[in-house]
Amino acid sequence: MMKQRTKIIIISMVSFAVVAAAMALFARAGGAGGGDSGNGGGGEGLGYLIYIIIRLLLELPFPYNIISVAIVLIVAYVFYRYTRKKVREQTIFNQLPSGAGVKKAKGYDRFIAAVPDFDEEKFKNNVRTAFLQIQQAWQDQDVSRIRRYISDGVYQRFNTQFKMMQLLKQKNTLSDIRIHNIYIDKVESDGLYDIIHVAIHASITDRFMSELDPSLNSGGREEFVEYWSFLKKRGKPRVDIYETDQCPNCGASLPTDMGEMSKCASCGTLTNSGEYDWVLSEITQADDYVAVHPKLAKSADLTEKVRALVEENEDFSVQLIEDKASNGYLQIITAVAINDPAVMRRFVSDEVFEKVKAMMGNNTVAYNRIFLNDVYLIGVSQSDGMNHLSIAIKSSFQRVRIQGSTVTKIDPAVRSQVEVVVMSRDVGAPAGKGSIYAHVCSGCGAPVQDSLNLTCSYCGSAYNSTANDWIITKLMSVEEYEAYRSANASSFSYQVNTKFIDKLYDVRDFALNNVMVMIASDGAISPQEQEFLENLASKWGYNKERIAPLFTMAANGSLVIRMPGDQKQRRKIYLLMKKAADIDENITSQEQTLLEGIKKQYRIEDVA
Repeated sequence: MMKQRTKIIIISMVSFAVVAAAMALFARAGGAGGGDSGNGGGGEGLGYLIYIIIRLLLELPFPYNIISVAIVLIVAYVFYRYTRKKVREQTIFNQLPSGAGVKKAKGYDRFIAAVPDFDEEKFKNNVRTAFLQIQQAWQDQDVSRIRRYISDGVYQRFNTQFKMMQLLKQKNTLSDIRIHNIYIDKVESDGLYDIIHVAIHASITDRFMSELDPSLNSGGREEFVEYWSFLKKRGKPRVDIYETDQCPNCGASLPTDMGEMSKCASCGTLTNSGEYDWVLSEITQADDYVAVHPKLAKSADLTEKVRALVEENEDFSVQLIEDKASNGYLQIITAVAINDPAVMRRFVSDEVFEKVKAMMGNNTVAYNRIFLNDVYLIGVSQSDGMNHLSIAIKSSFQRVRIQGSTVTKIDPAVRSQVEVVVMSRDVGAPAGKGSIYAHVCSGCGAPVQDSLNLTCSYCGSAYNSTANDWIITKLMSVEEYEAYRSANASSFSYQVNTKFIDKLYDVRDFALNNVMVMIASDGAISPQEQEFLENLASKWGYNKERIAPLFTMAANGSLVIRMPGDQKQRRKIYLLMKKAADIDENITSQEQTLLEGIKKQYRIEDVA
């Protein structure tokens, strides 16, 4: 009897140990998150489990060996199902905000300790004012009322979009705007500046209408969360620029139309410099905001590191450099669209000028629904007496060729793209007296017009001189940049792999997103298609409430085609899109056009 009890105790202990090992094993196999959970231990773990089972079968007497193996397999299976479910739920789309707010904003306590007189309610009221005024400015295609509190980069985003809408004879009407909640999500330090990222939960009826081509019409009622980033210089007393039209420095009335530069006509003060009040420097959609990889996020440490590397003045800020890059990039886009190289000449090198000029043709190429998803500093290098900042720019657009009154879609749908610009400046160059990106000579501060002439008529300096300002010296695809980075590896003192730009997106995220675009491409989602989408989302572990905004965006035509870099993954996603198009046994002409366009655009091999 004693011998039997001892066997049972030993077997129980062994079984417990094996079950614990199995649990740890499966936790390792799935704990890394994402869809490729087989990486990082799955194969080794399965082999270890088989080894343990064989040992149990051989070393324990019958029937205890069978009982032990059964216990191990049952517990391992239950734990496997549990961890698989948890892994499937660890997706970017399940992290989309509900708009309810956060318990504690990251970095807020540190910020308040440094800025104890910060008035959060007053700040939120200014955000509310900015949000409502910007919606009106957007609908009117007139930013004169809001110019004083938006950065040059944000101004250029609006300006570029307005020009594209005018080319397409497009209007965007907004109505029934409701703000449900405004809350601070995160506060970051960037050199001498603070950046407050604010979540705005709102609903709106948003309709795009084109007189030139009704097929570009889209929109409807939507509820969303957007992140607005505001920048201000630390240690400077706040002077309101939201509720007044007076200069924050001298009190004079600001010009009605401030144009390219937010400058007081009386004292020359730049109202949007961040010296006086919080300035809107970025607008990011929720899916892009939550998907930012930690290696791409701004931080005080990053800014100080980069500032030391480029030997820049104390006012250096990663955010301001990225703002300048987005400004220049969009003006290059505008130059290509309207076939006018003079628009970009002053801030690009000869190499970039010739490259972009070669892209221009005889026809106008408008960009439908163009916007910048995000802008990231990904590299710092030094060569030929110059500092070089590599900046990745993620944008979404649909190119449309215009020939007279005829419109031809170059891109079958709005799609996402990443390009890299390299901005260069002489080592040790002093701070400029203006910004050529805002039509002001960096050498002397005199006004600058769009022109192919590169010489300032006041001071005689070259506008695109790296001695005075950051100049765009390269414009590359991601593939071209990776080759450039590899060839110049020794010159880089800071770098981030471009794979991190979409690193947090899983294959199923790309797939679900694109299937939604596919199904909504004909302007309607049938009951069969809706059921297919919901079943697919449930099968892949998505929270239906969290991804509800994606369904709305798809129905309104504002969801963007996204593709991973891997060709095999692209092919799988394409096949799933094809299956989705045929789910109601009726592939419409719009769906077929989208499929063929994606197949060609992403070089997807022939499929049956």
